[in-house]
Amino acid sequence: MIKQIKKKFFDDNYISGEQIPRYFNVSFKEVGNDQKNEVRVIFNGTEQLGDVINDNSYKNDYYRYHDIFHYSFAALLGWSPCTRAMMKRKRKSNTLVDEIEDGARATITEEAISMIIFNEAKRKNFFKGKSKVSKTTLRIIKEMTENFEVSVRTSEEWEYAILQSYAAFRFLISNQGGLIEFDTANRKLKHISF
Repeated sequence: MIKQIKKKFFDDNYISGEQIPRYFNVSFKEVGNDQKNEVRVIFNGTEQLGDVINDNSYKNDYYRYHDIFHYSFAALLGWSPCTRAMMKRKRKSNTLVDEIEDGARATITEEAISMIIFNEAKRKNFFKGKSKVSKTTLRIIKEMTENFEVSVRTSEEWEYAILQSYAAFRFLISNQGGLIEFDTANRKLKHISF
């Protein structure tokens, strides 16, 4: 187990509507058919987050479940501009933080990180039975995030978040969806079948 995160939450000093929830759940429901696999993502049992997602690929590679990475980063690292945007939890009370930490550049950076990790994960059976992420990938992530608040997170913290998110990803694939509970305070995920 890795050491306790130095700064627990980046949004401690914001109102609850601008904080990543300290506990939440997200369900991933397959809604497509044999020709087009799609997933609908529901937050806390009531609110759809984002659009219905497909793989955007010639091959069925399960990328339709990739939002699990954003929610895992939010819960395990305390950082996810994508999650903030989807949950409408951007820190609009601070225009500079809203623009830089929760804005387009940060969101694009997180999406790029997700794709870089995904490409490594596909080569490694989505990290099944693995306890390491390549040092190259971790170095690239640290370089890509050096201008954002998440720069204080260590490579070990990133590795933990990545491996936990891929355990959830594999669970969703094998169950054709499911419910994931996110315990941000204790940095844990729980997988529940429908």
